[in-house]
Amino acid sequence: MSSNREAYFYARKLKIPKSIIDFVLQEVNGFNHLELTKHFDDEIKNYRLFLSAIERYQNGEMIEYIFKKAYFLSTAFYVDKNVLIPRQETEDLVLKTLGFIKKVFGDKKITIADVCTGSGCIGVSIAKQLPNNKYYFTDISKGALRVAKKNANGLLKNVDYEILQGDMLEPLKNKKVDVIVCNPPYIEDVKTIDKRTWEQEPHLALLAKPSTYFYEKVLSEYRKIVNNKFLLAFEIGEDMVDEFMYHLLFEYCSNCKCFFENDMYGKPRFLFVINKDV
Repeated sequence: MSSNREAYFYARKLKIPKSIIDFVLQEVNGFNHLELTKHFDDEIKNYRLFLSAIERYQNGEMIEYIFKKAYFLSTAFYVDKNVLIPRQETEDLVLKTLGFIKKVFGDKKITIADVCTGSGCIGVSIAKQLPNNKYYFTDISKGALRVAKKNANGLLKNVDYEILQGDMLEPLKNKKVDVIVCNPPYIEDVKTIDKRTWEQEPHLALLAKPSTYFYEKVLSEYRKIVNNKFLLAFEIGEDMVDEFMYHLLFEYCSNCKCFFENDMYGKPRFLFVINKDV
């Protein structure tokens, strides 16, 4: 039987990325990263599963779908092919949104809607930090909502939340909320999507034509459901700033303060909108 070290270098010879090998070794051993480091020369606990996962990855499967698990802000979320795999950039959306919530609302109890929730990673991560608020998780996909519900049920304790099915803001039409956080589809050109993503992740959660289509659906309707003091938080494509600046924000948010924020790579990736008197 092989050690974790031997398994690691076997996979490296196959040109498997280091991050993928680490992920697989942690999962087949039941380790976190620190434990893997400590037990690197120990016998691997499930070499057959390791080899199977590496082979499936070589054949094109995403490692997160193989193990039905993705890490987001150090929390393990259940994922399957009904939802996008959470991206590292989106962690910044959560962290920046938490900062804006504190700035706008302080410690006031508020209502937060995670629109296009997918796996629920955004809303659940915010709720883990601010458990005393009310939450709505909405998505048009019933399959995605099953995933979001599984994650919310497993990761949130004593949090008031509802799972609502429908298109964009439609499930919230009879509600009032203080915060809308949304990471909608915004890829217009299919050619920009890598093969592994296109073949496995849900197209419904990727594509928009034009790229601003779903943002306009939110911005044209949000005033019907938000309270007087509100926060809108979006993830956007890195090349979408001009389209927002010269079209959508001018048309729908002229009486608001709008902030574009960069991601960890210095690219404009997030938009925050608040009422002007804040």
